[in-house]
Amino acid sequence: MKFNTSFIRACYISTVFTGVERVYGISTKELNIPQALMDEPMALIPFGQICHWLERLEQVTQDSAYMLRLAQYLDFSRLNIPGISFLATTDLAMSVRRINYGIASFHSGASYYIIQSGKIIKWCYRNPYAFNQHKTHDSLRVAIMLFNTLKHFLGGDYRPLQIHISGPAVGRQEAESLFNCPVIWNAPQTEIWIGTDALVQQANLLTAENSTVSMPRSLFEQYLDMPQPHDTPKVLFEMVNYARYYGLPTVDSVAALFNISRQQLQRRLQLHGFNFTSICGYILSNQAIKYMLDDRSIEEITQLLGYANKQSFSKAFKRFRNCTPQQYLERIKP
Repeated sequence: MKFNTSFIRACYISTVFTGVERVYGISTKELNIPQALMDEPMALIPFGQICHWLERLEQVTQDSAYMLRLAQYLDFSRLNIPGISFLATTDLAMSVRRINYGIASFHSGASYYIIQSGKIIKWCYRNPYAFNQHKTHDSLRVAIMLFNTLKHFLGGDYRPLQIHISGPAVGRQEAESLFNCPVIWNAPQTEIWIGTDALVQQANLLTAENSTVSMPRSLFEQYLDMPQPHDTPKVLFEMVNYARYYGLPTVDSVAALFNISRQQLQRRLQLHGFNFTSICGYILSNQAIKYMLDDRSIEEITQLLGYANKQSFSKAFKRFRNCTPQQYLERIKP
């Protein structure tokens, strides 16, 4: 029995909410999305939550084609990703490869790849964790981001051969006007069809090919630390870690994120040799240490982890680390 859950990083979905606030005047606060979550670009969000938010956005905007209105904000250049720029390359082919391989550190369970058929290149995106109308919104989100990448290299008037969207149709005329080409709906996957000669086109502003990328080791480790959907211990770890943005995690709150009952969650934990209280305490104390290394105060960490007060946090931390948060903080200070 596996949890089989996909995750996406906050920085990779944040452009949607930036666009929604600018276009519709709706903030993440009004959508009940914790600000602390949006303040951490590398935070992992279960894709089931993303689907819930995409559905909620359709309701609050009263616009099934809202993703089309956000087109100018859905751009890889707008991602708040420290140390990495997907578009800072000398030609389109290099950026395509960077996106196809690099995005795995920002969205697990999804695939970005190229298929060549004669003189046609199909830039593809497949996400088996999106369904029904969610599929349309997610497919449009990615199609627009890939389309904006093409325009970055090929010019604002660039016209693909055709676009495939993997979900029910919304705003047919607006979509064809935006993409400036035929749009196929209910496709098996998201695809943008382009000519093979487009891949060698250079950007208007060239970037040095051998430029150096530097980042702290802790940030580099976060890039590598993306749980795969079938990695049960890691998926469980990250789901508990996500739950604490809404308060101290409980069996019920984590079960709800997996869309199962508390009894089902407890049985799966037992099957894998886990105890919820122990694993929750370990995860929160581990996250507390990460915050300490980022120079966060004990008071701030208490709030970020969902504890009612410093005493509760200190007691829980000491149970797993054999010292208080203050004592641990003094040990790691230079």
